[in-house]
Amino acid sequence: MTHGSEFDEELRSRFRGQGRPGLTMDRPRAARQARRVSAGISALIAFVAIALTGIRLGQGSAPGPWTALYLAGGVISGFGVLLARLGRTRCAFAAICVGAGVAIVGDGPMFG
Repeated sequence: MTHGSEFDEELRSRFRGQGRPGLTMDRPRAARQARRVSAGISALIAFVAIALTGIRLGQGSAPGPWTALYLAGGVISGFGVLLARLGRTRCAFAAICVGAGVAIVGDGPMFG
């Protein structure tokens, strides 16, 4: 079978006729929405981690390893915003998970 033959064109036209006609129009919108949601969640987690650092320091807690872990979690989650804006939503999701996990470890009993 040669590339671009009549059979290939017929197969392509039948394939395009199947399914939802708006599917190709929905993909860019879904990708934009995924980027926005990933960036929003990442920014929210980064803000919460950094805000909790300020609140806890304001209450008189001594700075220690928990401070570094909270701030590292905030920075890692903040990096997820950049990844989401670049269209790397899977990597942004990984940054969200790692950032939140690092911040949660900072809240553990051994760093309290």
